[in-house]
Amino acid sequence: MTRSRLILVAVLALALVGAGAAYFVGRDVPEAVDLERAIAAAPSTGPGAGGTDPTDASGGTGDAVLTDASGTWVVDTAVAPFDTATGSGTWVGYRIDEELSGVGAFTAVGRTPDVTGTIVIDGSTVTSASVDAVLTGLQSDNGSRDGRIRSLFSGRDARFTLIEPLAFGAVPEPGQSIAVSAAGLLRIGDIEQPVVMEISATVLQGRLVLAGSTLVTLADFQVTVPSAPIVLGVSDVATVELQLYLSRD
Repeated sequence: MTRSRLILVAVLALALVGAGAAYFVGRDVPEAVDLERAIAAAPSTGPGAGGTDPTDASGGTGDAVLTDASGTWVVDTAVAPFDTATGSGTWVGYRIDEELSGVGAFTAVGRTPDVTGTIVIDGSTVTSASVDAVLTGLQSDNGSRDGRIRSLFSGRDARFTLIEPLAFGAVPEPGQSIAVSAAGLLRIGDIEQPVVMEISATVLQGRLVLAGSTLVTLADFQVTVPSAPIVLGVSDVATVELQLYLSRD
């Protein structure tokens, strides 16, 4: 390759990196999962508001106080519209720190609304729980990143399964919440590892609302983050987040 061509290639490479850096500069990073935001994002879900009517312990609907959560609860994706930027809706996602050329530290955030799950409660104990997420549905603020993620996780969905009964004390009263540590197994593709999901939960108009997160080491799941010219480095540790609305089955 001649000297002039080498210079041209170098200039083009710098231009691509510069364009990538300009794309990220000043962009807002979605905030970490938070129960209060999950509550605020849920519209009124009483009778006539759309979606499944919440049901209280006596079988009625509306805003009756939930005193007994016993039964089977399923993930309800119809409670609030999904929006990865604002954090609205039911979703499972990731947060991971990157080092970008021309930008510096940046937190990449992706979320998928393709979530299903079931939890079973007996009195004040969660006896079983599982949550499934389609990872090829992950969406971030960057289409190029999402394309690489879809390729990386093709055929490798995720599941969190509770591995021991979880006592939560009592159903929280209106305006209150509970915090629990849920020991479980996180499976990505064919690889399963133990994790502890830190969860905050409350009752909102007869539904359960959960917000949780856990840290995972990517190498433990044989996940290699795709490279890109602008990306100088990516953390070995990611945060897995979930925000769920559940209705009684």
